[in-house]
Amino acid sequence: MTDKTFDIVIVGAGIVGATLARELSAYSLRVAVIDKASDIPSGASRANSAMIHAGYDDQPGTIKADFCPIGNRLYHELAAPLDFTLKECGSYVCGFDDDDRIHLEKLLEQGRANRVPGLEIISGETLRRREPYASGDITHALRAPTGAVINNFEAVLAFIDNAQQNGVELFLETELKDLLLSADGAEVVGVATNRGRLFAPVVVNAAGVYSDLVARMAGDDSFFIRPTRGEYYIMDKRIGSLVNSFFFACPTPKGKGITVAPTAENNLLIGPTSIVQPGRDDTSTTADGLAEVIDGARRLIPSIPLNMAITAFSGLRANPDTKDFIVNVLERPLGFVNAAGIKSPGFTSAPAIACHLVELMKDRLAKRISFIPDPTFIPERKHTPRFEMLSLEEKRRLAEADPRYAQIVCRCEMVTEGQIVEAITRGARTVAAVKIWTRAGAGRCQGGFCGPRVVDILARELGVSCEEITRHGGHSRYLVGKTKDYWFRGEN
Repeated sequence: MTDKTFDIVIVGAGIVGATLARELSAYSLRVAVIDKASDIPSGASRANSAMIHAGYDDQPGTIKADFCPIGNRLYHELAAPLDFTLKECGSYVCGFDDDDRIHLEKLLEQGRANRVPGLEIISGETLRRREPYASGDITHALRAPTGAVINNFEAVLAFIDNAQQNGVELFLETELKDLLLSADGAEVVGVATNRGRLFAPVVVNAAGVYSDLVARMAGDDSFFIRPTRGEYYIMDKRIGSLVNSFFFACPTPKGKGITVAPTAENNLLIGPTSIVQPGRDDTSTTADGLAEVIDGARRLIPSIPLNMAITAFSGLRANPDTKDFIVNVLERPLGFVNAAGIKSPGFTSAPAIACHLVELMKDRLAKRISFIPDPTFIPERKHTPRFEMLSLEEKRRLAEADPRYAQIVCRCEMVTEGQIVEAITRGARTVAAVKIWTRAGAGRCQGGFCGPRVVDILARELGVSCEEITRHGGHSRYLVGKTKDYWFRGEN
């Protein structure tokens, strides 16, 4: 990549970077988004509970409390025009004793102060009439009807995809190496990456668990990130109906605790743990962590069968020592913007953070960039077809127009060759990216049957050999050569 010039460079293509890119694309600005990953979403935006929180859990007056309910509303407004999956399910915070009841009353008071609609405390008996599999030990629950679950992969793609429709440039496999400053260090002039330099008078730090390290490049040592690992199980769709809503236990000082929830695709998700660690890349799962997940989940829903687990994963939260989001524009170097420490309810708050940052930049950085509305801005986009969800007539029309839509590749999720080809056309370059776009490989067999076919289609469409196809970029190749070649080498 040769050196390029922009008005704004966003470091990080997670949900915060993606929503901000889309918000900025409504103006006549040259915007770039960089991310070191080979496919997006990565980091916390990829591995999380996919919950759109109602907004009762945060102390009134904090940035979290201000942005969470607004973000919730914006997701509901944007789901249709940006075509991502949002499932209205509501949530329950469950109490097991009198102390928990006191805490539920506090959450109710906080939620009302945060302008969260429809909150109520119900009895355990009322809960079990609505949710028959809920534990008989639950005595009370706080109901939040505006809670929802989202396809977090689709949401990040939707915001980035729409931003790109409106001229934003995305640079994957592009790692920030340094911040470029003026000779006196007073102003931002761009970033240096592993692929070259991007010059810009404004740089936004949306780097997740690395956001404190990026801030240090600007001389900002006002916060520190404690990477916090959370482990999860995803269960088969056959038990997705055990719950209809998102279940929490009363929160502890470590966080919101183990949750049980339906996913937007009707699986069951349980987790996460909360383990502070020094490493910013360790997303391993552990026997102890997954045992904690099962024990915590069964406290809420005792009948969860472990043999229905189809995969386990973990994600890292950007847990700041400030205990609140860091959203600001530095006075020095001028042009450096923080959107850092965005942990839960960060995914929910992201659209509101994006709107706030644009207004903040208009106010503080007007001499560096001009926010002129773009009259050609396109506010909506369409996702690739979700074949499994279409009617028979819609499936027939797709297959008649393109016979590849009649070829099922992933039987678990009913993903067709046509969907995979369209995902590749729209930027998927790895098996993981195809999974993100289409859910091929996300089902019961986790790619055991469709994986080789996806590799073959990627190689064909990209015009490369199968040996060059990776799971998620870098050295994560599936194949290193033909079996017979290695067999005969062994004989020699």
